[in-house]
Amino acid sequence: MKAQMRFQKILVIVSLVIAAICLVHAWVFCSGTFAQLTRYKDDAGFGFDVDKANNIYNLSQNFSNLFQILGILFILAAVLMLVMGCQSRRKYYITNYVAIGIFVVYSLVFAILLIINLTTISSALADFELEAFGEYYTSLHMDTSWGKFSSSSWTISLGYALVALVLVTAIINALNLVWKILLMQGEKKLLAQADQVAVKEEV
Repeated sequence: MKAQMRFQKILVIVSLVIAAICLVHAWVFCSGTFAQLTRYKDDAGFGFDVDKANNIYNLSQNFSNLFQILGILFILAAVLMLVMGCQSRRKYYITNYVAIGIFVVYSLVFAILLIINLTTISSALADFELEAFGEYYTSLHMDTSWGKFSSSSWTISLGYALVALVLVTAIINALNLVWKILLMQGEKKLLAQADQVAVKEEV
C-alpha cells in the first residue's frame, strides 16, 4: 500500500503538470510558421492563395482560443483530484472515484479534440505552398529582423506529443485506480481474517 500511495501522489502531480503544459501549448500555438504567415494573410499581392492563408490563420486562432478554455478546464479537473485528496488518501471514497473518473474521461475527450484540430490544421498547411512562401518571406527580410522562416510548425509536433502524453496519463490514472481498489480489497480481507482470529482466541 505504501508504494501505491507514493505512486498516486506522483501521478496526481504529473497529471496537473501535463494539464498545465496543454494550456501553455494553447498560448504559444500561433508562434513560428503561423506568426510568420499571419504577417501576409491580408496581402493579396504576395502571389499566394490569400483564402488559404486566411483559413490557416483562422484555424490557428480558433485552435488557440478553444484550447485555452479546454486547458483551463483540464487544470481544474486535475486540481479536483488534489482537492479530493486522491494523492494522499489511504482509502478512497466516492468523491475520489468521481474525481478520477472526471479526469480520465476529460483527458480522453481532450486528446480526441486535440488530434482532430491538429489534423485539420496540418492538412491546411500541407495544401498551402509553404516552401514557396518561405522563399518569398526570406527574400523580403534578408536582415532576418523577423526571424528565420520555419517550414514546419513545432507547435503541431508538440501537440501530437501531448496527445500521446494525455492518453498515457489517462490510462495510468485508470490503472492506478484499479490497483488501489485491489489493495483496498486485500487490506479489507486481511482485517476480516484478523478479526476472526481475535474472536477465536477470545473464545
